[in-house]
Amino acid sequence: MRFSLTIALRYLFSRKKNNVINWITWISVSVVGIVACALVVILSAMNGLSSSVMDLYTNFDPDLKIESKNGRRFSPDQIPLSLLENYDGVRGLSYSLEETALLKYKDNQEVATIKGVSNHFQKITNIDTKIIEGYYGPFVGGPNESVLGINIAYKLGVITDSNLPLRIYIPNLIGNSSGPSELFRSITTYPRGIFDINGDFNSKYIIVSIDQARKLLGIENNINSIEIGIDTLLDPTTIKKEIQTLVGEKFKVKTRFEQNEFLFKSINAEKWITLLILSLVIVLAIFNVIGSLTMLVIDKQKDIFVLQSMGANLKQIRFIFWLEGSLISVIGSLLGLAIGVTLIILQNNFCLFAYGTTSGLDCFPVDLQIRDILIIVMVINTIGALASLIPIRRIK
Repeated sequence: MRFSLTIALRYLFSRKKNNVINWITWISVSVVGIVACALVVILSAMNGLSSSVMDLYTNFDPDLKIESKNGRRFSPDQIPLSLLENYDGVRGLSYSLEETALLKYKDNQEVATIKGVSNHFQKITNIDTKIIEGYYGPFVGGPNESVLGINIAYKLGVITDSNLPLRIYIPNLIGNSSGPSELFRSITTYPRGIFDINGDFNSKYIIVSIDQARKLLGIENNINSIEIGIDTLLDPTTIKKEIQTLVGEKFKVKTRFEQNEFLFKSINAEKWITLLILSLVIVLAIFNVIGSLTMLVIDKQKDIFVLQSMGANLKQIRFIFWLEGSLISVIGSLLGLAIGVTLIILQNNFCLFAYGTTSGLDCFPVDLQIRDILIIVMVINTIGALASLIPIRRIK
């Protein structure tokens, strides 16, 4: 092994009589390096995008959510709330009551989802950090205040520091209406804050206290879900299983990933499809290695004869050239990884690339993961090792 490796390294780094082979060899190393660098950058960008999306949903969606399996509203008395509130790792609980409603502010109207929450909602999410105008005001027992997404606020022309009321209407489905004025139920709220999370939430939600939502819907106790915040050091999946045992089979407990399952699965699928496509690019890049190794075998016919005269058998000679091709893949992948990791570090520290948002420029998120590096090394070098078997068959 040591003898074969020494000969292979000498063939790789020593100057050949034919300079074309030198050029082709190092072009092969460069192409493999470029592909490896591209894989590191692209997969890190996909990881960063996934983490960024997860962070956006952290500002609104809870760590865990308890819902009825039949999709209907339920009474929180059906759940052992005292056990949940005192459960190790639970930061707080918030009731949630949602309904589609019509908003009217001055002469402007817009359809949105009203979300009634209890006081712990601010604690278990980071929504107060996303208030770009005004303040977070929906508290149970407090004044009738609300916060809404920036897109809805823009369409309605909301001014948070004014005392202009915002009316919320839903169809009156309870009892018989005695006249046109009773066809709708309504409440009055004062918008005190505007949040900017993402396009979905900004165009969909207005948040009020749950007592306002219950008054609007004519509901005394029922809710859509119970939202739970847990300590950041704990694993949500483990806590989910334990809470699921507490609440029973009539309810389902969802993690943040499960609350947006389609979105996150789509992002992960895009990442692995990208890896698959780039693996095909690796195959094309490895053709350079095959060409370089084929020309080296032709160029070293005299050396092969000398090695045979010294007692080397065919298997050992083929192993030398196989090592040569594998070394091209290994050195190219390591150089590419080094450049790719350097670019990711520079992006994290100096923001080489940025994109525009409503609040200015934000650095494009990247997240380098050890697992991705190991996958890149394995894929490139496996393909390179298999491809190197093709030209060594010319050695007879």
